[in-house]
Amino acid sequence: MRKKNGILILVFVVLLVLTLGYPNENEPWFSFTNGTKDSWQIFTIFRVPEVVIALIAGAALSVSGLLLQTLLNNPLAGPSVLGLTSGSHLFVALSLMATGSLSGLMRELSVTLSAALGALVFGFLILGITSRLRSTVMLLLIGMMLGSFISSITNILVQQANGNALKSFSLWSMGSLQNVALEQLPFLSLLFSILIFCSFLFVKPLNALQLGETHAKALGINLKRTQWFILLLVALLAGLVTAFCGPIGFVGLIVPNLVRIIFKTGQHKTLLLFSLIGGAIVMLFCLLCIKIAEPYIVLPINSITSFLGAPIVVFLLLKNFRNAAL
Repeated sequence: MRKKNGILILVFVVLLVLTLGYPNENEPWFSFTNGTKDSWQIFTIFRVPEVVIALIAGAALSVSGLLLQTLLNNPLAGPSVLGLTSGSHLFVALSLMATGSLSGLMRELSVTLSAALGALVFGFLILGITSRLRSTVMLLLIGMMLGSFISSITNILVQQANGNALKSFSLWSMGSLQNVALEQLPFLSLLFSILIFCSFLFVKPLNALQLGETHAKALGINLKRTQWFILLLVALLAGLVTAFCGPIGFVGLIVPNLVRIIFKTGQHKTLLLFSLIGGAIVMLFCLLCIKIAEPYIVLPINSITSFLGAPIVVFLLLKNFRNAAL
């Protein structure tokens, strides 16, 4: 029943985002059905890719956040909070400066690989820190400081960049769901579908990991291999979203926690499914906010996710303190 309700909400939000304010202000609802060629082209070239990439990005970030939280046994873990997104940020900055003379497909490929590699490198760094640090709050603080440190290095590098590289990096770092063309959607949809499907193959190890490393080993889980594969999945999911959409914060942190609060279960088959659906809904809601504000102001996607996510993170942090005190 809950699965059906989640899918119905997702479908409703998709239809709402597809039709709101489209294509002119005087006919905001379903006006693309007037059948004009221009309306249909705008709908297919701009609105459909934007909605599809919002679905993909929300699902991928939420699933990667859930995987990371279970792997580190930390409900406050997330790609943006623990420095994975900042790592992608740094590597993309290096890539854009190194390939300033490149354009088109080669530059896109360079940015994509750099974002994924940056997330992977800093993911392993966080995993190494976690093995020596068990405090949730300390890990959160170290992750935030690491992110700030990486950002300072990135800012220094950007100051030395040429005009073209600086412009490309600035536009990318604002975050956008409009960077993907209609022709890229089949490949991206297939790629992310494979990665998310792979995450469901780890349901049993994930259920075991939340009991602790000792219990996981007793249940026959190869801990090292599982950690490597899960971290690789997280890096690819978060890194590729960052590559195509820019840095998007908080979605991977708040959605898995909200799913746990709502469903009160530790079964990762349920958690993965509803994190996927919930992440897509949250990202579409953020896109809806952008469309509503569009006549008055242009908002980057990461400003909306940060605005909505920061209060929830404060709530989760206070909740964690309270539970630790008890």
